[in-house]
Amino acid sequence: MARIWLFSSLGLGLVAGVVFAVFPSWDLDVAELFFKADASKFTHAFSQPLNAIRGGLNLLPWLLAIPPIALLVLKLIFPAWRMPIAPSVVIYLVASFVIGPGLFANVMLKENWGRPRPNQVEQFGGTAHFQPWWRSSSECPRNCSFVSGEASQGFWLVAPASLAPPQLRPVAMGGAVVYGATVGGLRMVFGRHFLTDILFSGVITIAVVMALYLRLIDPARRNDERVERAIVRTAVVLHRGVAAILSGAGFVLTKAGGRLRAAAAFIRHRIALL
Repeated sequence: MARIWLFSSLGLGLVAGVVFAVFPSWDLDVAELFFKADASKFTHAFSQPLNAIRGGLNLLPWLLAIPPIALLVLKLIFPAWRMPIAPSVVIYLVASFVIGPGLFANVMLKENWGRPRPNQVEQFGGTAHFQPWWRSSSECPRNCSFVSGEASQGFWLVAPASLAPPQLRPVAMGGAVVYGATVGGLRMVFGRHFLTDILFSGVITIAVVMALYLRLIDPARRNDERVERAIVRTAVVLHRGVAAILSGAGFVLTKAGGRLRAAAAFIRHRIALL
């Protein structure tokens, strides 16, 4: 199943990449559906109900990601503690969230690709030149359009959905894809992302999730004991590093304290001579 999802995601990315490279104006055509020419803006971006829905949708990925992150932090602090969730599952959820929505979507692409958002381009009242998905540019300095970070977080729900019981897993994962598409759809309605921003956020995130599933969760390769040993080794290294830092800080403070005491004694001596 995971391999099918992985290769399907990559295949969709390849097809979408070719189609929107040949017809880049389709991104503009889709965005135009939500642009009100008489008002010269994407009016739905100011809708309070839609923004409330957006806030609620963006909350769920964090509610599902924070518990495994907290468990991993506790395990690193207390290496002998046994986590209530299997180590492989914890690492799978944390790593997929950090690498997919975190590293790829928000750090590597959004902050470096430079694609202006729909509401920033000339066609929709902005000043920037439209850029197709495949062309990086300097039209947008930061927090740019390609890819959608919020949609990537929504598509990440495929990770916890893939842990559902086998009989429910297809429905759960399909629902996660619909969830991510809904989050991305709202961003398009608001004029904050093009269609390809949403498509590729899904392709990248699902590919990352499925690759990690094959590495950590697939029964043929899953090894909770090995993963836990790796966490414990990491915790030991971190503890030693923190101990070395504290020891160094203590040494510096001790030396500084000695110098301060000497300075205080010198001042007292000078005062006594007055």
